[in-house]
Amino acid sequence: MKKLTFLVFGVVLTAVVATPVLADGHVTKVQKYLDEEVRAWLSSVELVKAVDQQNLDHLDLTAEDINTLDQRWRQEKLRGAGDLMSSKLDNELSAFLRGVKAASGGVITEIFIMDNKGLNVAQTDPTGDYMQGDEAKWQKTYGKSGKAVFIDEVEQDGGMNVAQASLTVTHDNGARVGAITIGINVDALKNKMTMKEGTMKEGTMKEGMMKKETTN
Repeated sequence: MKKLTFLVFGVVLTAVVATPVLADGHVTKVQKYLDEEVRAWLSSVELVKAVDQQNLDHLDLTAEDINTLDQRWRQEKLRGAGDLMSSKLDNELSAFLRGVKAASGGVITEIFIMDNKGLNVAQTDPTGDYMQGDEAKWQKTYGKSGKAVFIDEVEQDGGMNVAQASLTVTHDNGARVGAITIGINVDALKNKMTMKEGTMKEGTMKEGMMKKETTN
């Protein structure tokens, strides 16, 4: 985080803003994690069907409707509860996503899925907005192509170095239905990969020793 100080009409104002954090090759590591750990469940029939259903439910939504829903979401977020938030946090897909997050061993900090308008479908944690369609996470994935991946810069979030990784959600034939954003704790990911590499090296060494003993 970074503090910015401004002088406005003789009054000193201080604002705290999120600033990018330098990470050692985080894009490559995150991309590898997405390929090895995420894509398998991202294409699940249940997940795609849930997004498809919301696309149908929202087929006739106007820009005014979306703005009204977004304002309602923000009000519910301030109150800490509400029917709209509950419908996206307590559905079956959200329960599945929370299981994925828990099984990641601290690598995943949050997951949320958006429909073809950029509206929340399911999530592990409440987002600040209901409408994500005006942000890069949706525009650079669903708004770009079925194979698009957008890995953002690393920022400090709750004492962690986190990079948001977003992908397009598609049918098997490549047709776009929505998008997903996953918060990645890059330090936890680096530690996990280091441990995995160490285990693989240890296994290779043991295998080599066994072959040598057999030959002798």
